[in-house]
Amino acid sequence: MTVVASFVGGWGHAEPLLPVAERAAQAGQRVVFAGQAAIVPRLADRGYDTVVVGPDTMATEPLPLVPVDRDAERRVVADHFVRRFGAERAETLAALFERERPEVVVCDEVDVGAVLAAEQAGIPAVTVSVIAAGRLAAPEVIGTAWSDLRRSHGLAADDECRLAGGSLMLAFAPPSFRDPVLPRPPRLQHVRPAVLDRVTREARPSLVYATLGTIFNLESGDLLTRVGRALDRVDGDALLTVGPHLSAHDLGVPAGVRVENFVPQEDVLGRCRAVVCHGGSGTLIAALSLGVPVVVLPMGADQPDNADRCEALGVGIVLDPLTATPATIHEAVDAVVRDGRYAAAARELAAEAAALPSLDDVREIDALLSPDPRRAGS
Repeated sequence: MTVVASFVGGWGHAEPLLPVAERAAQAGQRVVFAGQAAIVPRLADRGYDTVVVGPDTMATEPLPLVPVDRDAERRVVADHFVRRFGAERAETLAALFERERPEVVVCDEVDVGAVLAAEQAGIPAVTVSVIAAGRLAAPEVIGTAWSDLRRSHGLAADDECRLAGGSLMLAFAPPSFRDPVLPRPPRLQHVRPAVLDRVTREARPSLVYATLGTIFNLESGDLLTRVGRALDRVDGDALLTVGPHLSAHDLGVPAGVRVENFVPQEDVLGRCRAVVCHGGSGTLIAALSLGVPVVVLPMGADQPDNADRCEALGVGIVLDPLTATPATIHEAVDAVVRDGRYAAAARELAAEAAALPSLDDVREIDALLSPDPRRAGS
Protein backbone atom coordinates (compact mmCIF):
# COMPACT_ATOMS: atom_id res chain seq x y z
CA MET A 1 0.00 0.00 0.00
CA THR A 2 1.28 3.46 -0.93
CA VAL A 3 0.34 6.75 0.73
CA VAL A 4 1.16 10.02 -1.03
CA ALA A 5 1.73 12.95 1.34
CA SER A 6 1.43 16.20 -0.61
CA PHE A 7 2.14 19.77 0.48
CA VAL A 8 2.02 23.05 -1.44
CA GLY A 9 4.06 25.41 0.75
CA GLY A 10 7.19 25.37 2.92
CA TRP A 11 8.12 23.37 6.02
CA GLY A 12 5.06 24.74 7.82
CA HIS A 13 2.92 22.86 5.28
CA ALA A 14 5.02 19.68 5.29
CA GLU A 15 5.75 19.16 8.99
CA PRO A 16 2.05 18.88 10.04
CA LEU A 17 1.73 15.84 7.73
CA LEU A 18 4.44 13.92 9.59
CA PRO A 19 2.24 12.39 12.33
CA VAL A 20 0.02 10.79 9.68
CA ALA A 21 3.03 9.76 7.58
CA GLU A 22 4.67 8.19 10.64
CA ARG A 23 1.44 6.39 11.49
CA ALA A 24 1.27 5.03 7.93
CA ALA A 25 4.91 3.92 8.01
CA GLN A 26 4.33 2.15 11.33
CA ALA A 27 1.46 0.29 9.69
CA GLY A 28 3.87 -0.96 7.02
CA GLN A 29 2.84 1.46 4.28
CA ARG A 30 5.17 3.12 1.80
CA VAL A 31 4.94 6.92 2.08
CA VAL A 32 5.88 9.23 -0.80
CA PHE A 33 6.15 12.96 -0.05
CA ALA A 34 5.37 15.34 -2.94
CA GLY A 35 6.40 18.98 -2.58
CA GLN A 36 8.83 21.68 -3.52
CA ALA A 37 12.54 21.14 -4.12
CA ALA A 38 13.75 23.15 -1.11
CA ILE A 39 11.82 21.00 1.36
CA VAL A 40 11.84 17.39 0.14
CA PRO A 41 15.52 16.73 1.08
CA ARG A 42 14.61 17.18 4.75
CA LEU A 43 11.92 14.52 4.32
CA ALA A 44 14.27 12.22 2.42
CA ASP A 45 16.66 12.49 5.39
CA ARG A 46 13.86 10.99 7.50
CA GLY A 47 13.76 7.96 5.21
CA TYR A 48 10.75 8.83 3.04
CA ASP A 49 10.56 8.53 -0.72
CA THR A 50 10.11 11.97 -2.29
CA VAL A 51 9.18 13.59 -5.58
CA VAL A 52 9.44 17.26 -6.48
CA VAL A 53 6.13 18.92 -7.29
CA GLY A 54 6.10 22.72 -7.59
CA PRO A 55 5.67 25.55 -7.22
CA ASP A 56 8.83 26.79 -5.49
CA THR A 57 7.71 29.36 -2.92
CA MET A 58 10.89 29.68 -0.85
CA ALA A 59 12.85 32.93 -1.00
CA THR A 60 16.67 32.77 -1.06
CA GLU A 61 17.52 36.47 -0.67
CA PRO A 62 16.47 38.93 2.05
CA LEU A 63 13.43 41.05 1.26
CA PRO A 64 12.15 44.25 2.87
CA LEU A 65 9.50 44.12 5.57
CA VAL A 66 6.17 45.49 4.34
CA PRO A 67 2.97 46.44 6.21
CA VAL A 68 0.43 43.70 6.83
CA ASP A 69 -2.36 43.69 4.25
CA ARG A 70 -4.99 41.15 5.27
CA ASP A 71 -7.07 41.62 2.13
CA ALA A 72 -4.00 40.99 -0.02
CA GLU A 73 -3.23 37.81 1.93
CA ARG A 74 -6.75 36.54 1.25
CA ARG A 75 -6.34 37.29 -2.45
CA VAL A 76 -3.06 35.36 -2.46
CA VAL A 77 -4.75 32.28 -1.04
CA ALA A 78 -7.69 32.45 -3.46
CA ASP A 79 -5.85 33.51 -6.62
CA HIS A 80 -2.51 31.74 -6.19
CA PHE A 81 -2.93 28.78 -3.86
CA VAL A 82 -6.38 27.78 -5.08
CA ARG A 83 -6.74 28.98 -8.68
CA ARG A 84 -3.12 28.92 -9.94
CA PHE A 85 -1.30 26.37 -7.78
CA GLY A 86 -4.45 24.28 -7.45
CA ALA A 87 -4.80 23.94 -11.20
CA GLU A 88 -1.09 23.20 -11.72
CA ARG A 89 -0.89 20.64 -8.94
CA ALA A 90 -4.16 18.95 -9.90
CA GLU A 91 -2.60 18.02 -13.24
CA THR A 92 0.84 17.08 -11.89
CA LEU A 93 -0.51 15.10 -8.98
CA ALA A 94 -3.03 13.29 -11.17
CA ALA A 95 -0.08 11.96 -13.17
CA LEU A 96 1.74 11.05 -9.94
CA PHE A 97 -1.31 9.20 -8.63
CA GLU A 98 -1.51 7.32 -11.91
CA ARG A 99 2.11 6.17 -11.49
CA GLU A 100 2.11 5.46 -7.76
CA ARG A 101 -1.43 4.14 -7.40
CA PRO A 102 -1.83 5.38 -3.80
CA GLU A 103 -4.68 4.07 -1.71
CA VAL A 104 -4.70 7.21 0.45
CA VAL A 105 -3.64 10.82 -0.15
CA VAL A 106 -2.62 13.04 2.76
CA CYS A 107 -2.21 16.76 2.11
CA ASP A 108 -2.15 20.14 3.80
CA GLU A 109 -5.46 21.99 3.77
CA VAL A 110 -4.30 24.58 1.22
CA ASP A 111 -3.17 21.91 -1.27
CA VAL A 112 -6.55 21.88 -2.97
CA GLY A 113 -5.03 20.51 -6.18
CA ALA A 114 -4.26 17.29 -4.30
CA VAL A 115 -7.82 17.11 -2.95
CA LEU A 116 -9.25 17.62 -6.42
CA ALA A 117 -6.93 15.08 -8.07
CA ALA A 118 -7.75 12.53 -5.37
CA GLU A 119 -11.48 13.07 -5.82
CA GLN A 120 -11.20 12.57 -9.57
CA ALA A 121 -9.16 9.40 -9.04
CA GLY A 122 -11.56 8.06 -6.41
CA ILE A 123 -8.87 8.06 -3.69
CA PRO A 124 -9.65 9.04 -0.08
CA ALA A 125 -7.94 12.30 0.89
CA VAL A 126 -7.01 13.27 4.44
CA THR A 127 -6.32 16.98 4.84
CA VAL A 128 -4.29 18.40 7.72
CA SER A 129 -4.93 21.91 9.01
CA VAL A 130 -2.03 24.35 8.60
CA ILE A 131 -4.10 27.50 9.25
CA ALA A 132 -4.77 27.36 12.97
CA ALA A 133 -7.19 30.29 13.27
CA GLY A 134 -9.01 29.06 10.17
CA ARG A 135 -9.86 32.38 8.53
CA LEU A 136 -7.70 32.09 5.39
CA ALA A 137 -9.37 28.82 4.40
CA ALA A 138 -12.92 29.98 5.16
CA PRO A 139 -15.56 29.65 2.40
CA GLU A 140 -15.85 33.44 2.12
CA VAL A 141 -12.15 33.57 1.18
CA ILE A 142 -11.69 30.56 -1.11
CA GLY A 143 -15.21 29.35 -1.92
CA THR A 144 -15.57 31.05 -5.32
CA ALA A 145 -12.02 30.14 -6.41
CA TRP A 146 -12.52 26.53 -5.26
CA SER A 147 -15.77 26.26 -7.23
CA ASP A 148 -14.12 27.76 -10.32
CA LEU A 149 -11.29 25.23 -10.06
CA ARG A 150 -13.72 22.35 -9.70
CA ARG A 151 -15.83 23.46 -12.68
CA SER A 152 -12.71 23.73 -14.84
CA HIS A 153 -12.13 20.03 -14.13
CA GLY A 154 -15.70 18.96 -14.79
CA LEU A 155 -16.79 18.78 -11.15
CA ALA A 156 -19.75 20.40 -9.42
CA ALA A 157 -19.33 23.78 -7.70
CA ASP A 158 -18.77 23.80 -3.93
CA ASP A 159 -18.99 27.40 -2.69
CA GLU A 160 -19.34 26.24 0.92
CA CYS A 161 -16.11 24.21 0.64
CA ARG A 162 -17.78 21.10 1.99
CA LEU A 163 -15.50 18.94 -0.18
CA ALA A 164 -12.32 20.98 0.24
CA GLY A 165 -11.40 19.07 3.39
CA GLY A 166 -11.39 15.72 1.63
CA SER A 167 -12.63 12.55 3.30
CA LEU A 168 -11.32 13.58 6.72
CA MET A 169 -9.78 16.81 8.06
CA LEU A 170 -7.36 16.69 10.99
CA ALA A 171 -6.43 19.65 13.17
CA PHE A 172 -3.56 18.99 15.58
CA ALA A 173 -4.59 21.94 17.72
CA PRO A 174 -6.94 22.85 20.58
CA PRO A 175 -10.42 23.66 19.20
CA SER A 176 -10.65 27.02 20.97
CA PHE A 177 -7.74 28.42 18.97
CA ARG A 178 -9.88 28.28 15.82
CA ASP A 179 -11.90 31.46 15.25
CA PRO A 180 -15.28 30.67 16.87
CA VAL A 181 -17.27 32.70 14.32
CA LEU A 182 -16.25 30.41 11.45
CA PRO A 183 -18.41 27.49 10.33
CA ARG A 184 -17.06 24.13 11.37
CA PRO A 185 -15.70 22.24 8.33
CA PRO A 186 -17.39 18.92 7.63
CA ARG A 187 -15.43 15.87 8.83
CA LEU A 188 -13.15 18.00 11.03
CA GLN A 189 -11.44 16.07 13.83
CA HIS A 190 -9.27 17.84 16.41
CA VAL A 191 -6.36 15.66 17.50
CA ARG A 192 -3.81 15.83 20.30
CA PRO A 193 -0.72 17.72 19.02
CA ALA A 194 2.18 15.34 18.50
CA VAL A 195 4.54 17.65 20.40
CA LEU A 196 2.83 16.64 23.64
CA ASP A 197 3.99 13.07 23.22
CA ARG A 198 7.55 14.07 22.36
CA VAL A 199 8.37 16.96 24.67
CA THR A 200 8.15 17.35 28.43
CA ARG A 201 8.31 20.91 29.70
CA GLU A 202 10.92 21.51 32.38
CA ALA A 203 9.74 22.54 35.83
CA ARG A 204 11.86 25.72 35.73
CA PRO A 205 12.29 26.63 32.07
CA SER A 206 15.00 29.21 31.43
CA LEU A 207 15.12 29.71 27.66
CA VAL A 208 13.64 32.47 25.49
CA TYR A 209 13.45 31.13 21.95
CA ALA A 210 12.82 33.29 18.88
CA THR A 211 12.12 32.32 15.27
CA LEU A 212 10.53 33.93 12.21
CA GLY A 213 9.95 30.61 10.46
CA THR A 214 11.38 29.22 7.24
CA ILE A 215 9.81 31.64 4.75
CA PHE A 216 9.18 34.94 6.51
CA ASN A 217 12.67 34.96 8.02
CA LEU A 218 13.83 36.27 4.61
CA GLU A 219 10.88 38.64 4.22
CA SER A 220 11.42 40.47 7.48
CA GLY A 221 13.82 43.32 6.69
CA ASP A 222 15.85 44.08 9.83
CA LEU A 223 13.38 42.44 12.23
CA LEU A 224 15.68 39.52 13.05
CA THR A 225 18.36 42.02 14.05
CA ARG A 226 15.93 43.83 16.35
CA VAL A 227 14.76 40.54 17.86
CA GLY A 228 18.36 39.46 18.41
CA ARG A 229 19.19 42.69 20.22
CA ALA A 230 16.09 42.28 22.36
CA LEU A 231 17.17 38.77 23.32
CA ASP A 232 20.52 40.12 24.43
CA ARG A 233 18.66 41.98 27.20
CA VAL A 234 16.75 39.02 28.65
CA ASP A 235 17.79 37.25 31.82
CA GLY A 236 18.87 33.67 31.24
CA ASP A 237 19.43 31.80 28.00
CA ALA A 238 18.35 33.06 24.57
CA LEU A 239 18.22 31.32 21.19
CA LEU A 240 17.49 32.82 17.77
CA THR A 241 17.09 30.68 14.64
CA VAL A 242 17.57 32.53 11.34
CA GLY A 243 17.30 29.98 8.53
CA PRO A 244 19.94 28.68 6.08
CA HIS A 245 20.71 31.94 4.28
CA LEU A 246 21.57 34.24 7.21
CA SER A 247 24.08 34.35 10.07
CA ALA A 248 24.71 36.23 13.30
CA HIS A 249 27.42 38.21 11.51
CA ASP A 250 25.06 39.20 8.69
CA LEU A 251 22.47 40.39 11.19
CA GLY A 252 24.71 42.06 13.74
CA VAL A 253 23.25 40.03 16.60
CA PRO A 254 25.16 40.46 19.89
CA ALA A 255 27.55 37.67 20.82
CA GLY A 256 25.58 36.87 23.97
CA VAL A 257 22.70 35.44 21.94
CA ARG A 258 23.00 31.92 20.57
CA VAL A 259 22.20 32.00 16.85
CA GLU A 260 21.53 28.85 14.82
CA ASN A 261 20.37 28.35 11.25
CA PHE A 262 17.94 25.64 12.32
CA VAL A 263 17.10 23.77 15.51
CA PRO A 264 14.29 21.20 15.75
CA GLN A 265 11.70 22.92 17.91
CA GLU A 266 11.05 19.72 19.84
CA ASP A 267 14.64 19.99 21.10
CA VAL A 268 14.10 23.39 22.70
CA LEU A 269 10.41 24.00 23.48
CA GLY A 270 10.54 22.02 26.71
CA ARG A 271 13.10 24.50 28.08
CA CYS A 272 11.18 27.62 27.01
CA ARG A 273 9.65 30.17 29.34
CA ALA A 274 8.61 32.32 26.34
CA VAL A 275 8.62 32.07 22.54
CA VAL A 276 9.01 35.06 20.22
CA CYS A 277 7.69 34.29 16.75
CA HIS A 278 5.97 35.54 13.62
CA GLY A 279 2.72 33.77 14.42
CA GLY A 280 3.02 30.81 12.07
CA SER A 281 0.57 28.06 12.98
CA GLY A 282 3.19 25.38 13.60
CA THR A 283 5.31 27.34 16.04
CA LEU A 284 2.35 28.86 17.86
CA ILE A 285 0.42 25.65 18.36
CA ALA A 286 3.52 23.74 19.47
CA ALA A 287 4.43 26.41 22.03
CA LEU A 288 0.92 26.92 23.34
CA SER A 289 0.21 23.18 23.53
CA LEU A 290 3.09 23.04 26.00
CA GLY A 291 1.78 26.03 27.96
CA VAL A 292 4.47 28.47 26.79
CA PRO A 293 3.33 32.12 26.47
CA VAL A 294 4.26 34.00 23.30
CA VAL A 295 5.24 37.34 21.82
CA VAL A 296 3.93 37.56 18.25
CA LEU A 297 5.22 39.75 15.41
CA PRO A 298 2.81 38.92 12.54
CA MET A 299 3.97 39.76 9.01
CA GLY A 300 1.61 38.00 6.61
CA ALA A 301 -0.23 34.83 5.58
CA ASP A 302 -2.31 33.51 8.52
CA GLN A 303 -0.11 35.18 11.13
CA PRO A 304 -2.32 38.26 11.79
CA ASP A 305 -5.34 35.99 12.28
CA ASN A 306 -3.38 33.76 14.64
CA ALA A 307 -2.16 36.84 16.51
CA ASP A 308 -5.78 37.92 16.99
CA ARG A 309 -6.54 34.58 18.62
CA CYS A 310 -3.52 34.90 20.91
CA GLU A 311 -4.78 38.26 22.10
CA ALA A 312 -8.35 37.02 22.50
CA LEU A 313 -7.20 33.99 24.51
CA GLY A 314 -4.74 36.02 26.59
CA VAL A 315 -1.78 33.75 25.85
CA GLY A 316 0.62 36.43 24.63
CA ILE A 317 1.41 39.92 23.43
CA VAL A 318 1.21 41.07 19.80
CA LEU A 319 3.59 43.72 18.45
CA ASP A 320 3.74 45.55 15.13
CA PRO A 321 6.84 44.17 13.36
CA LEU A 322 7.34 47.46 11.52
CA THR A 323 7.63 49.59 14.64
CA ALA A 324 8.77 47.17 17.35
CA THR A 325 12.16 48.12 18.77
CA PRO A 326 14.61 45.95 20.71
CA ALA A 327 13.35 47.70 23.84
CA THR A 328 9.64 47.07 23.18
CA ILE A 329 10.29 43.45 22.18
CA HIS A 330 12.27 42.92 25.39
CA GLU A 331 9.50 44.58 27.43
CA ALA A 332 6.94 42.23 25.88
CA VAL A 333 9.07 39.18 26.62
CA ASP A 334 9.55 40.36 30.18
CA ALA A 335 5.80 40.89 30.56
CA VAL A 336 4.75 37.43 29.35
CA VAL A 337 7.39 35.86 31.60
CA ARG A 338 6.63 37.86 34.76
CA ASP A 339 2.88 38.40 34.49
CA GLY A 340 1.40 35.05 35.45
CA ARG A 341 -1.82 35.67 33.56
CA TYR A 342 -0.19 34.88 30.21
CA ALA A 343 1.30 31.61 31.44
CA ALA A 344 -2.00 30.66 33.10
CA ALA A 345 -3.92 31.23 29.85
CA ALA A 346 -1.33 29.23 27.92
CA ARG A 347 -1.60 26.38 30.42
CA GLU A 348 -5.37 26.38 29.99
CA LEU A 349 -4.94 25.98 26.23
CA ALA A 350 -2.34 23.27 26.83
CA ALA A 351 -4.78 21.35 29.02
CA GLU A 352 -7.36 21.53 26.24
CA ALA A 353 -4.80 20.18 23.76
CA ALA A 354 -3.75 17.37 26.10
CA ALA A 355 -7.36 16.21 26.51
CA LEU A 356 -7.83 15.65 22.77
CA PRO A 357 -7.85 12.12 21.33
CA SER A 358 -4.56 10.86 19.94
CA LEU A 359 -4.17 10.05 16.27
CA ASP A 360 -4.28 6.36 17.19
CA ASP A 361 -7.78 6.93 18.59
CA VAL A 362 -9.16 8.29 15.29
CA ARG A 363 -10.97 5.28 13.85
CA GLU A 364 -11.15 6.74 10.35
CA ILE A 365 -7.34 6.94 10.19
CA ASP A 366 -7.02 3.39 11.47
CA ALA A 367 -9.39 2.19 8.75
CA LEU A 368 -7.73 4.16 5.93
CA LEU A 369 -4.19 3.11 6.83
CA SER A 370 -4.96 -0.47 7.80
CA PRO A 371 -2.96 -2.99 5.75
CA ASP A 372 -5.65 -5.57 6.51
CA PRO A 373 -8.77 -4.99 4.35
CA ARG A 374 -10.85 -7.02 6.82
CA ARG A 375 -9.86 -4.51 9.55
CA ALA A 376 -10.62 -1.52 7.33
CA GLY A 377 -14.08 -2.84 6.68
CA SER A 378 -14.90 -3.58 10.30
